[in-house]
Amino acid sequence: MKRRHLFHFGIASLAATVSSSATYAQEQTNEKELKFDFVVIGAGAAGIAAAVEARSLGASVAVLEKAPRPDGNTFYASGRLCGVGSRFQKDTSDTLEKFVNDAWHETQGIGDRKVIEAFAKESGPSIDWLIDMGVPLTLKKNLPFPNLSRAFFMKTDGTTGGSILMRKLLKKAKDLGVKLFVNTKAFELITDKNQKVIGVKAQTPTGVEEFMASRGVLIATGGFSANEEMRVMYMGPWAARLCLRGSTRNTGENILMTRPLGAKLVNMTEFYAGPIVPETHANPARISNSAYGMIVDKNGLRIVDESLGQAIRSKLLPQVTKDNRTFIICDIKTNDEDNILTKLLDRFKRLNSPVYEANTIPELAKLSGINEKNLIASVKEFNDAIKKGKAAELNPPHNRKNPHPILTAPFFAIPMSGGIAATFGGPKINEYGQVVDLDDTPIKGLYAAGNAAGGLWYAEDIPGCQITSGIAMGRIAARHALQK
Repeated sequence: MKRRHLFHFGIASLAATVSSSATYAQEQTNEKELKFDFVVIGAGAAGIAAAVEARSLGASVAVLEKAPRPDGNTFYASGRLCGVGSRFQKDTSDTLEKFVNDAWHETQGIGDRKVIEAFAKESGPSIDWLIDMGVPLTLKKNLPFPNLSRAFFMKTDGTTGGSILMRKLLKKAKDLGVKLFVNTKAFELITDKNQKVIGVKAQTPTGVEEFMASRGVLIATGGFSANEEMRVMYMGPWAARLCLRGSTRNTGENILMTRPLGAKLVNMTEFYAGPIVPETHANPARISNSAYGMIVDKNGLRIVDESLGQAIRSKLLPQVTKDNRTFIICDIKTNDEDNILTKLLDRFKRLNSPVYEANTIPELAKLSGINEKNLIASVKEFNDAIKKGKAAELNPPHNRKNPHPILTAPFFAIPMSGGIAATFGGPKINEYGQVVDLDDTPIKGLYAAGNAAGGLWYAEDIPGCQITSGIAMGRIAARHALQK
């Protein structure tokens, strides 16, 4: 047996999704080969972007990935990016200041403004960098606030946009000679007598190894969305009922490795949420975000204000139900909004995800397993309140500007649960991507980016900023580590 499994970046074999096969090779390694300028933990978008940046600057770079292949949240994402100042946005009225102010607003003023400013300044150049790399991004202008002319969408052939982005990044890393070690789980940071981070211990297929880093270590392991214990610890018991919407690999190494060094952990209660069907991972957002329908639990009772934003509503569902199981009740008139019901039904059929359809509300209740008596009463109360112009007086209120009753058969019940996609909390970083301690002093040699880092986002972000900020801050961190 040779001592190290080294993943050769077989981009073609990564194919359309994260489950695609990958090509492996075993290479002989020795002590010298485990000494690098820059070590990155985690092979997601933030980590690979940082690795590419560092390698482009002439550094020797190792990326440690605990999974048999790269498997971060980016693979499951649509691939939308968000930024300001790219060469494609020169004819827009947007400015760096406006972007920062809007991002600051989305974080309710709790995010770190200096870090937001650093990300914003790097966002446009990073998007240009990705497009030059061959990532098929297209800017869409004049979208509703806060997207405006900031959103870049991935052109796809049905492949998940995030996986396209990752394949391009991985190919660039391979071409530059970045070494990616898979099945290599980092678990402890190595420090010198001055508490400077100089490497990391990792469990490999042949035992524990030490990967030394002369210029810095970047943690890009994602957050702790897949760690139920941590969710309960930081968010509360209800968080155990959240359904995972992203990678199962995000298990909190960003916390476990930095906490012993006294890292300042911030925004630990915050995460990005969205609706999901647990059994199939189908996403009912098209309907839940529309102006149609009402949301009930299995008892047939309305439980949330349907007008609330997707993230807020999805966070509430496991708190107001015992099992995080709800249904969107709507009628065929939902199709009046750009045929969204038919589009959802077609997609759910392809995913073999259940949708219940009936010509009467009692029949719908029986098919879906919802309490029949309560559902009939809830639909009547909902319709009567809308007819009288008193929807906002319902309990819970229904605050949609132009509410629509549920009157026209056939009727539909679409399963929905609240899901967690990514956590916002973690070791706080400064504008250079450095992890800071409880006194806000940078921990020498230690960086973080993406969902592994804390302090950038709180509550919400401008859509597309999660991936973009990870890439931007990863590049910033790599440059800072190597400038010394």
